[in-house]
Amino acid sequence: MTEPAPAPPSVRVAVGALLALAVLLVASAVLGLVGQDAVVDRFLAAQPDLDRAAITRSLVLGQVLYLVLGLAAGVGALALLRRRSWGRWLAVGAALFLGLRTLLSTLQAGGTTVLTLLVLVLCVASVASLLARTTRDWLPATG
Repeated sequence: MTEPAPAPPSVRVAVGALLALAVLLVASAVLGLVGQDAVVDRFLAAQPDLDRAAITRSLVLGQVLYLVLGLAAGVGALALLRRRSWGRWLAVGAALFLGLRTLLSTLQAGGTTVLTLLVLVLCVASVASLLARTTRDWLPATG
């Protein structure tokens, strides 16, 4: 019985970046949902004419989206480690969507933060590593 080939560097980079994204997104979503009242109060203090229910709904939907994307990145990373090609495509989709959404919201806001830059770098590293030839060749043809 032969040992399976070890994961190439592109797979290890992709898995590390995806797991980092998963941790960041899930932690951000959980903290955002737990501290939801404080965030809504800050929005209302800055713009008192806004509707509290609309702000709360928008905040919850955004945090649920981050939770889903974080879980998709984590599941994709674990599936990739198990040499499942569907995990690669799940992770590519999650990282591309998150990267584009982050880039668009950064452009709309007119500025960036350290966290935004970190998310963008992790998304680019993930997608580049997932689309690398060495990653594709390492995965079995089916699975």
